[in-house]
Amino acid sequence: MAEEIKVSVHADHTMKCEYNTKTLHRIRRIQGQLAGLERMIEADDGTCEERVIRARAIEKGMTSLITHLVECYLVNTARYEMESDPEKTTQDLARIFDLLNH
Repeated sequence: MAEEIKVSVHADHTMKCEYNTKTLHRIRRIQGQLAGLERMIEADDGTCEERVIRARAIEKGMTSLITHLVECYLVNTARYEMESDPEKTTQDLARIFDLLNH
């Protein structure tokens, strides 16, 4: 499983999670891929195959983002909540798995 990400407290006492930084990086990369595909279509550039390849890269990026978000929940939340409220955590996990399957 993934390594635990450190959480640091800044001078203004706000929590900054390294997972958030990584998540935002993934989102920005996907946005860039989408913008590139949009430009390609607007300019009527590329073949249909090239457009599909770009769209598949976006899809894979989204899958990676979703996996990352679930991992973040498991590493930073579920394992701690399981000790204090296993029933709630089990229900949360069931809802997440349901979302992943639909």
